[in-house]
Amino acid sequence: MLRNLRFLLAIVAALLSACASFPQARPGLQFDDGLSAAQIFDACMAAHGGDIREYPGDINLSTDGHWYRLIQRIQPIVSDAGFRVTSQERYRPRDGLYSIHHEGPLGSKQVVRTADAIAVWYNGERETDPVKIRATAMTNDAFRMFHFGPSFIKARATEIVRIADAREGGRDYRRLLATVQPGFGEAAQDQVVLWIDAQTARLFRVHMTLNGFETTQGAHVDTTFLEYRRVGPYLLPVRFHERVRGPLRIDAHDWYTTGIDLDRGWSAEDVAGPAFEGAAIPPAAAIAADTPDGSPR
Repeated sequence: MLRNLRFLLAIVAALLSACASFPQARPGLQFDDGLSAAQIFDACMAAHGGDIREYPGDINLSTDGHWYRLIQRIQPIVSDAGFRVTSQERYRPRDGLYSIHHEGPLGSKQVVRTADAIAVWYNGERETDPVKIRATAMTNDAFRMFHFGPSFIKARATEIVRIADAREGGRDYRRLLATVQPGFGEAAQDQVVLWIDAQTARLFRVHMTLNGFETTQGAHVDTTFLEYRRVGPYLLPVRFHERVRGPLRIDAHDWYTTGIDLDRGWSAEDVAGPAFEGAAIPPAAAIAADTPDGSPR
C-alpha cells in the first residue's frame, strides 16, 4: 500500500510541475547574427565531421545505462528496461543497416532495422506482437538519431526553420525546428528541435515529438549530449541524458558509450538473425573514460 501511495504521489508531483509545451516557430522572428536555418545546420553538420551516410565502412558501438523507475512504470513497453540496459550496436551507414543486441535483467533483445523493415527477437524467439514491434521501431529510430544526429536529420527533414534562441548554463544555443518525414517508427511525421551551441556548432540537445506509438502520441522528450569523442572523421556523442518534457516532466534515461570501433567488415548476414555472427560478434573496442573530446556540459 505504501509503495503504491508513493508511486501515485510521484505521478501527481510530476503532473503538477511546470509542463512545457513543444516549441513552435514564430512568424517574423528576427536574429541579430543574420544566420539562416540552413547556414546554422550546415555549420553543425561540418562540426560533426560531415554526413555519416557517406562513410563506406561500418561503425560499432557498445553502451550501458540506467532507466529511471517512474518511466518504467509509465511506459513499460517503450522503455523495455528488462532487456534494454547494455547494447552492442552495428551500423552500416551506406545502406542504413542498423542492428542492436540488447541485454538486461530479463535476457536479450535483438533488433535488425533496414530501410524498409524491422525484425525483433526476445531471448532468441522471433517477436510477432505488433505493439512491441511498433514501440521498438520508434525507439530504434530515435536512438539512431541520438548517436548520429545531424546526418539523421539531413536524411529525413522536409523543412528546417529557425526558432527563438535559448541560453542555458551560461551558454547560448541557436535552435532549429525540423519536420521529419517519415517520423520515428511508424509515425508519418515528427518534429525535432535542435539545440546547437553558438560557439562550437555542436549539437547540444534534441527535443522531439513521439507520434509513432499509441501511448506516446502527444508526448515530447529531449536528450542532452554531455560528452563527445572523435571517431575517425566524425564527432559522436558518448554521454546522454533523456527527459520527458510533456505532458509531464521527469527524468527517463541516462546512458553512455563504452566502446567504439570502425570497419570490421561484417556482412548483412552477420547481423541479420537473432544473434550476431562472424565479424559482428566481438564487443566494440573499449574507450577510455578520461579522454573526452570537449569538456562535459
